[in-house]
Amino acid sequence: MPRALSTTVAVLIATGCGVLVVPPVAQADRPTPPLLYGYYNVFVDFSKQTFNGMPTPMPAKTFLVEYTAHCDVNGCGVSMDNTDDLSRNPGAPSAFEYRWNNGRWETSGDYPYLCERMNPESAVTSVRSDYLVPNPDGSFSGERTLTVEGAGCPGEGPGTHWLPIHVTPADPPPTGR
Repeated sequence: MPRALSTTVAVLIATGCGVLVVPPVAQADRPTPPLLYGYYNVFVDFSKQTFNGMPTPMPAKTFLVEYTAHCDVNGCGVSMDNTDDLSRNPGAPSAFEYRWNNGRWETSGDYPYLCERMNPESAVTSVRSDYLVPNPDGSFSGERTLTVEGAGCPGEGPGTHWLPIHVTPADPPPTGR
């Protein structure tokens, strides 16, 4: 065998053997969900709010909120920073933790519902639940329910507030956080 041909064959055999000893690349067994990460405008459409199915509209509000995402062997989670709302509602959680479930981000937990929006002394026990479904444009749409427990608010009683929410990517604040 000519020397050039034997060198080529030796290189091909060595290359082929090298491929055999490379361990297989790990494959994820689940896709990563569309993450909320960075700043978003959270549009809370109080104008469509209901209480026990009856309209109870108020002016809609938009809040600039920061989301962070984390993934590990147990899946992915998203945290929504709620610290800006603590001056109005000091008993509220400083963050809402979302988990990916059935094609949407979900969170649920105890929340002090203020019967008078700006009065922390008017707080009653409730459970706040949100879900957010990804949209093709990078935004998320969903719903929020606040289930007021016990005696509820004066003149209103216990029941469920419902309203739509929409989350849209936004630029960070100019001064940062």
